[in-house]
Amino acid sequence: AAARVSAAAAAVAVVAMLPGAVAEAPLAPHQLVVVEAGGDAVVTLKGYDLDGDALLAKLKTVAASGSTYQLSKVFSDYGYEPKQGSAMHSGESVTGSKNRVYYKRPPVDTKKVGAWGEFTYTVSDGSSTSEPGMVTLVPSSGILVGSNFARNAEGWTITGNKAASIPASYESSSRGLLNHYVHGADDTIHTHLTAGDDQSLWYFQAPSSFLGHHGIAYGGTLDFVLSSFHGDFSADKLNTGVGSSDLHLVVLTCDKCDTNRGVTIAFPLKKTKAFTGTTAQYSLSLKESAGWVKDPKNSLAKWAAPSKCDFIELLSGLSSVKILGDFTSWYESVALDTVQIKNTKAQVPICAQGTPDASKCSC
Repeated sequence: AAARVSAAAAAVAVVAMLPGAVAEAPLAPHQLVVVEAGGDAVVTLKGYDLDGDALLAKLKTVAASGSTYQLSKVFSDYGYEPKQGSAMHSGESVTGSKNRVYYKRPPVDTKKVGAWGEFTYTVSDGSSTSEPGMVTLVPSSGILVGSNFARNAEGWTITGNKAASIPASYESSSRGLLNHYVHGADDTIHTHLTAGDDQSLWYFQAPSSFLGHHGIAYGGTLDFVLSSFHGDFSADKLNTGVGSSDLHLVVLTCDKCDTNRGVTIAFPLKKTKAFTGTTAQYSLSLKESAGWVKDPKNSLAKWAAPSKCDFIELLSGLSSVKILGDFTSWYESVALDTVQIKNTKAQVPICAQGTPDASKCSC
């Protein structure tokens, strides 16, 4: 094993010395760190460098919630308490051994529905500096972003009805698994002449908190609860999806993906349990192999499984998240509750981190 490592290192050194050889810039991989409420964590800002160079880390931004510190000298050198050194600021180089910093929550802390926050960092080999990597800090629940509708509709809207978009209705009561929730209803029907499906489908559309860079969610789950107040959910009254696209339970869109051509990836309802109007919990794996399909942008082509690069780039630039509300070919009312994107372990491979938004991906 040692011989193989030495040979690999020698090969890298030889390539680096070849005339015209271009040294690879280092990478600052995205990380996911679980921190309990009121807790702390020592975070290693581990860079990745194909040339085998020693790397120095620097904080680009600090987390808006909680505090980030250098390691104390005694902890950095010997591993003895206290861990906390001087407070860190944006643009400050990391002095702790192994490029480690110390993150601490306030002593009086409250769990939240979502990540504590994030900070970004870069690594340098002395001649080139990486693009920023993101360290996302989450509570033990692993919730990166979520809506539990404790006080209001939290910006969720209804799309696909007569109006392009209207606010989702909010209900502060409880009903089984529903405990403060939003709901919507059909207000237009466009029946397919032969299949009988309602072609004018309405969806719950997520607010801005669910959009943007959630690449670190890769390998986690999208969870939510659905229920219904009225509607005929008999088998012969259910929408099945007309054409090659099927009926999609969830639709994710990234407008800037594929060099601004846009990418849409959806989860077909037939790949999970059917919704029959009774309260149902869903947990969809956020991996390309879990049953997701990609829009081919050709009505004659089938929606097929996306690549790993497709899926990670989409999660890294979400511009729309929609959950189906229109399950029947006639009028119905459907409720949505406890929507969460969750993960507790970073699973984005290095091959998808050529750029922070995964637009450069070789997986």
